[in-house]
Amino acid sequence: MPQMPNITVQLVHIQGPLKGQIQDFSQFPVQIGRHSSCQVRFEKDLTAISRRHACIERQGNRFRIIDASTNGTYVNGKRIADVYLRDGDVITFSENGPKASFLTKIETGNAPVPPAPLVRPSPPSPSAPMQPQMSAPAPVPPVTAPSAPPPRPQIPEPGLTVGPDLEIPVISANAPLVIQFGPTLQSYNLLPVTIGTDPACEFVIANNALTGRHVQIFFSENDYYVKDLTGRNVVSINGRPVGAQSVLAQGAELSLTDQGPKFRFLGGGRLAEIQDVVSEPLDKTDADPNLIGSDRKPSVPQKKSKSLFKSFFS
Repeated sequence: MPQMPNITVQLVHIQGPLKGQIQDFSQFPVQIGRHSSCQVRFEKDLTAISRRHACIERQGNRFRIIDASTNGTYVNGKRIADVYLRDGDVITFSENGPKASFLTKIETGNAPVPPAPLVRPSPPSPSAPMQPQMSAPAPVPPVTAPSAPPPRPQIPEPGLTVGPDLEIPVISANAPLVIQFGPTLQSYNLLPVTIGTDPACEFVIANNALTGRHVQIFFSENDYYVKDLTGRNVVSINGRPVGAQSVLAQGAELSLTDQGPKFRFLGGGRLAEIQDVVSEPLDKTDADPNLIGSDRKPSVPQKKSKSLFKSFFS
């Protein structure tokens, strides 16, 4: 039975304190940083590198690098949040920091089959009389049509919901994003932006229904995207789960959980919380509006919204 290929990752350091070194890895994830537990470890005085700067994970036969740093991780000159790596990609740890080239080696693990020994016929004995030999016609085997092998089912790689060539990579992009949540208003010019309860997130929401790194907003090819980071498929757009990621269209309703919080995407990178509309009591009047000669007009019910759309986005 053929074995699954064994893939070894190589990091060839081409700039920085590890320049000239080649590191091989077959166990994942591979942690990169200044912490003593990292497999790719830089010196403590290299403060441009975070203690846990990035890690490389294996998903099926593909490898993804995830940034967890302060100063950023770059692939081929572009700042990324997480992206699949290809052979020859150049990874830079912090801007103008150490660089390493990414390579893979595939080993099948199957031993080669030795060739069958060549058997030579033995010569006839000189004392035995030579007998004329008649060559009988070889039997003709019946001709049968070869049976076609059954089609092999297409098995998707783990962790990918739309196929390895269709998932949009999350890379750093200069795009505006404004988030309004209650009285809080924050604006960003560099995406992606991560929302969750973890203080390390760019936008922190203290809500027990959310996870530490709950959802990510990123920009690619003139579109805003939402990425569910929970792994539980709880983030939805217009009531439908986003899966791994989904486009955030203008006017869409983004729900972080079934119970909220909920946001409305107003286009142009504006994301505003959706709140319930409440009615205030009617104003009281001293005169009866139905009396003849009265100049007073009947009161009109007034409604106010707790939403801050007008104050923030008008």
